[in-house]
Amino acid sequence: MNQELKFILSLLKEHRGRLTAVIVTGLLTAGLQLLQPQFTKKIFDNLSHQKTEGVQEAILSLVVIMALMLLFRYIHLVTMNITSEKVVQKIRQLLQKKLMRLNAGFHGSFESGSGGLMSRTLNDVITVFHGMRIFADVAREPFILVGSLGWLFYLNPKLTLLILVAVPPLAIATRQISRSIKKYVNRGQEEMEVMTSTLKETLDGVRVIQSFVLENDMEDRFKKESERYIEARSKVYRAQELASPINELVMVLMTGGIVLVFAHDISAGTTTPGAFIAYIQALLMLGTPFKKIQESVVRLQESAVSLKRVLSILNNPNEVAQSTAKSRFPKDWNTISYEKVNFAYADKPILKNFSLKIQRGQVVAFVGASGSGKSTVVNLLERFFDPTSGSIQIDETPLQNIDLDSLRKNIALVNQDVFLFSDSVENNIWFGNRSRSLSEIYESAKAANADNFIQKKAEGYKTKVGDRGGLLSGGEKQRISIARAMFKDAPILILDEATSALDSESELEVQKGLDQLMQGRTVLVIAHRLSTITKADKIVVMKAGEIVEVGTHQELITQGGEYQRLFEIQFNQLSVEV
Repeated sequence: MNQELKFILSLLKEHRGRLTAVIVTGLLTAGLQLLQPQFTKKIFDNLSHQKTEGVQEAILSLVVIMALMLLFRYIHLVTMNITSEKVVQKIRQLLQKKLMRLNAGFHGSFESGSGGLMSRTLNDVITVFHGMRIFADVAREPFILVGSLGWLFYLNPKLTLLILVAVPPLAIATRQISRSIKKYVNRGQEEMEVMTSTLKETLDGVRVIQSFVLENDMEDRFKKESERYIEARSKVYRAQELASPINELVMVLMTGGIVLVFAHDISAGTTTPGAFIAYIQALLMLGTPFKKIQESVVRLQESAVSLKRVLSILNNPNEVAQSTAKSRFPKDWNTISYEKVNFAYADKPILKNFSLKIQRGQVVAFVGASGSGKSTVVNLLERFFDPTSGSIQIDETPLQNIDLDSLRKNIALVNQDVFLFSDSVENNIWFGNRSRSLSEIYESAKAANADNFIQKKAEGYKTKVGDRGGLLSGGEKQRISIARAMFKDAPILILDEATSALDSESELEVQKGLDQLMQGRTVLVIAHRLSTITKADKIVVMKAGEIVEVGTHQELITQGGEYQRLFEIQFNQLSVEV
């Protein structure tokens, strides 16, 4: 049993009742449909002998059979569609859950980015849905196929054997077509992933696109990607539809031969007109399941490709491992210790033999050029990644032994790229700690210097902030982010260049909130503007993943090393701007 089938069957287990209903109603639908040739034969045989009573009875029986068949078919299809929707929704939920647990390394290295992941969650899952619906055909059409063959053999066995000679070539043709379809389905899904990624880039970067007059470039890029997608899908449709004219041509030839054979037999008196009509009806009934089964092969090929792409995400091992020890975050801790920590990203060394001890209550700043490893130090503390070697400990407890939720609940993050949910102001603050009452958010907003501007909004704390907080200014978003961190009330605070993207006036307002937030907490600051960290208890200067200097602002200025060089560069730049 392949991996894709095993996965789908595991999801179908909880829908046994519905699937049983699908199978039972499918069998009843097939059985009732297979009764029709019997009454058709009876109608035409009675007509040929002018027996009107038999005709009326047969018509009434056909009406009852059709009514019951349509009822069971309705239940059959509706139940299967609802079941398919429930299964694919479960797949979407599993994907969302998995994507939230995959580490930053996976998200940073996924080739088509978040747009590609959206494509797998939406487009690929829709294809799986259409494949799931095929189960209704599989539960019904094979029985109609076998039953129709039974009728054909009953009515004219020799002629039916001749007809079956055409089946093996058709089966071989179907197999060849399905092979080519699988290749082009995969290519089409990949192109759809690229298109989704480009569309997301267009929406996320619309201001940059307009600013640099890149509209035509992005339009051309999307057009070329669309053309590649259409080309791949066109090959799927050509292969898919190739089977239809072949089948129909074979059916036309067979029907012509059947008419000639029955015309001879009727004139010879060896069969009846009713048998001829019933045979044609059974033959038409045979054609429908044969065509449905061919379509099912195509759909299943498409679904198998999409499901394989979905499982490549669900089975991806790049999750931050949950703690097996499940220790709680220690309440009365004293130190955070990095001990000979090494970290490499995509085989590129980022941190090298990094060792540092941070005392509870200290403000520790990390400075250095881009790529020096500053952000990696704090990312490791929240276990967005785990070290390649070495360890990080809270007192004597390694981070890997602390329950992941417990660890992260004790760390608050305020970063440069503020993310707000498309919700109200109050909910965005409340998300900091949903175990607390919503009514407690106002004190945090006041402490973050955010209450004044929030109260001026038309709907106050009920104001919607828009996608990623797009309806607010940069300073407003940052102050809500600070209020959220205050509301979380975690003992450890990470400030990742929290004011570097703000203008001077906004920075001043935000800094007031940060000063309140930092009180009584252990603070790790990634600093862009060195003037903001002169009062830090410890400044760690980094270069190429290593610590080159550690000390207070005054100590490092006196040493005349890397920190002094960086400080003078910024001071001179500031002097030129002034």
